[in-house]
Amino acid sequence: MGRVRPPRTLVVRSVRATDLDACAALLALHDGGPAGAEPDLRARVRAWFDRPDGCFLVATQTSDPADPVVGYARAVHLDPSPTAPIGYYLAGIVVAPTARRTGLGLCLTRARLAWIAERADSAWYFTNAHNTASLRLHESLGFHEESRDFAIPGVTFAGGRGVLAHLTLDDSTCPTANRR
Repeated sequence: MGRVRPPRTLVVRSVRATDLDACAALLALHDGGPAGAEPDLRARVRAWFDRPDGCFLVATQTSDPADPVVGYARAVHLDPSPTAPIGYYLAGIVVAPTARRTGLGLCLTRARLAWIAERADSAWYFTNAHNTASLRLHESLGFHEESRDFAIPGVTFAGGRGVLAHLTLDDSTCPTANRR
């Protein structure tokens, strides 16, 4: 079966305060919890929203403000540890179960890379070594593995192994970005 394209009306935009509960509910579903987000998840999402050095995007099917959020993604500047480089990191993506395998993750990732390209010449990301969907997506964008021997404070990987990957940004990887 071929890959399904995202709807033509897909809108990727900066998150608004009115989107935070929807993002927390998506996070709860992603984490295997109930659809109603717990207060600590709302607080975590609020902290992402309040972070001045980050990019927090949502995706909806149309530009109608009443249209539900079907995914979100973040990018942040990190100074993680002596074993991982300082830089801009793709920092999480969650897509509603009904919108998975539509190319939405790719759209959100390209938008974050464009945001990073306005600030830096490279992007980083990390994932669990078992997350083959994420590894394939990022490899298709040109990311290459840098290390499996690194630590990011507060991050653990099921099975104990993560992958740190890097992408040098240029006009071919982010043609819509305003280069620095």
